[in-house]
Amino acid sequence: MKKFLLLISVAILFQSCYSYKAIDNIPSQYEIGKTYKVKQGKKSEKVKIISKTDSTLIVKHKFEEKLVSLNSISKVEKRKFSIVK
Repeated sequence: MKKFLLLISVAILFQSCYSYKAIDNIPSQYEIGKTYKVKQGKKSEKVKIISKTDSTLIVKHKFEEKLVSLNSISKVEKRKFSIVK
């Protein structure tokens, strides 16, 4: 019984407190310093926006900075903190 309770408590502690909400691919929708899930083709990455222009984003992904064109992005989701989760 103790192992079962330990397993349940570990599962609860390691749950994610974040969810992602889809947004439009419009430069004004992006906030600098926020984390997004960006999908380019079949590849999806969690990135943090460093700076933006009308046609490009400079993002940080796994300790490296990348230049991403807004035309190459197929889906964008903004990270949102969820108390319920």
